[in-house]
Amino acid sequence: MCMTLLKIIGLSVLMVGSLGALYQYVMTQWDRKKYPPLGKMIDIGSYKIHMIDSCDDEFKKCVSDPKQPIVIMDAGIGCSTLDWSLVQPEIAKFARVIIYDRPGYGWSDASPLPRTTENIVEELRTMLQNAGVHGPYILVGHSFGGLNMQLFALKYPDEVAGLVLVDAVPEDVMNIIPEIFIGFKGWIYTRLRGSYVGIIRLINIWNRSFDKNNFRDFAYKNTITYFDTAFQELDAIQVSCNQVKKLDKSLGDMPLYVIAQGKQLVPTQGPCGVYSQEEVNLINQKWSLLQKDLVQKSLWSKQFIAEQSNHNIPQEQPAIIIQAVRDMIARKSKKE
Repeated sequence: MCMTLLKIIGLSVLMVGSLGALYQYVMTQWDRKKYPPLGKMIDIGSYKIHMIDSCDDEFKKCVSDPKQPIVIMDAGIGCSTLDWSLVQPEIAKFARVIIYDRPGYGWSDASPLPRTTENIVEELRTMLQNAGVHGPYILVGHSFGGLNMQLFALKYPDEVAGLVLVDAVPEDVMNIIPEIFIGFKGWIYTRLRGSYVGIIRLINIWNRSFDKNNFRDFAYKNTITYFDTAFQELDAIQVSCNQVKKLDKSLGDMPLYVIAQGKQLVPTQGPCGVYSQEEVNLINQKWSLLQKDLVQKSLWSKQFIAEQSNHNIPQEQPAIIIQAVRDMIARKSKKE
């Protein structure tokens, strides 16, 4: 009797899991058909990267001066082109701007390479070359995207006209406040496991209220590939930091703007873990000091504080990023 009951329970769990996996697969394919990519897919070998260029024909209007640097933007872990929705259209009014989905996010294919900053930089550079987009570039990186852009600028300084770091991950972060990434990694891993059987998709549908603009965002942040990519980036964060640290050289007089959040990096309870208010204050203090260290990377640098924003500055205070890019372009034009 007991064995029969266990078999029934086992079969029931298997059936529910199978139905959940089928639901996840069907809805992922449905979303891909319902929400085709804006912009274009750039072949970089055995996989393609999704890129949106403000000067593509489908966007009707292009502000582009051949003497003016092209703005390239890279987002944080778990983010995509959609997270630049308040920044990119405004920069496009005065400059050519390109946003893209790192492999595994948004519309981009997953990459066969480890999700380290060095591999990401080479993928980005190959994408730009294959798309016929040549420097000089102004690189804009938010959070983990800022770590990637630091490495790009250090490896290829002749291709970079300026660097805008938006609450960027510093190379020493794992030595100073590793707990925020350890907590985030655990949170993502739980969701990766749940995504295989559709649980996370169902929970997010239940928890979120939608307006007409964020269904697309939801569709591409509930796939197995999305969670797997985020987990891989977090798992390799120490390696990525070491790759930047290994170069260990100054940016010289490359223009550098460092934009730091003015409120708090982490809440008392969230994806990065559960902290007391005292721990939050200490984490914020350490993060603030690390942001000041970033300013020292160039002989020509400025720091700005996004007083009204937490870590998600592109969504909470986009105007400060837009103005920083505008000022950097104006400075370059004056210099010439």
